[in-house]
Amino acid sequence: MKKYRKHLLILSILNAFNTSTYAEKVLQSIENLEQYPTTEGNHFKLSQVNLGCKIEVQFFGETGKIKENYIFKQQKLRYAARYDVHYSHGGLSNLSENKGKFNTQQKRIELDPKAPKTLADFREYLALFPQTDLTRCS
Repeated sequence: MKKYRKHLLILSILNAFNTSTYAEKVLQSIENLEQYPTTEGNHFKLSQVNLGCKIEVQFFGETGKIKENYIFKQQKLRYAARYDVHYSHGGLSNLSENKGKFNTQQKRIELDPKAPKTLADFREYLALFPQTDLTRCS
């Protein structure tokens, strides 16, 4: 029964992302923090969403990017996912050398919101944002 409820919660979170009524209000956005070096930069965004708040983290590289989403309410992590995106045929953009063959491949990985590594990453990213914005995540 408990497992069934967990699956229902995950489905409701995913449905909230996929509906046209999904509302996101960006509270703060930070780019290119030196403590997270990548070849093409990074981006951190705190948004207020229907289910509380979301931190979206992106690390950009020459041949792909990693994006992570953390959904939380009152600073309690409820859902986390990682997206590995790989660029093919030339890297960052649809260059003329690609002859129109540029595409991306994306793999979504559900993260366990109770796993120590997931929680540590979440807390680290949470600390990047001011408490005044985080209080809006209740």
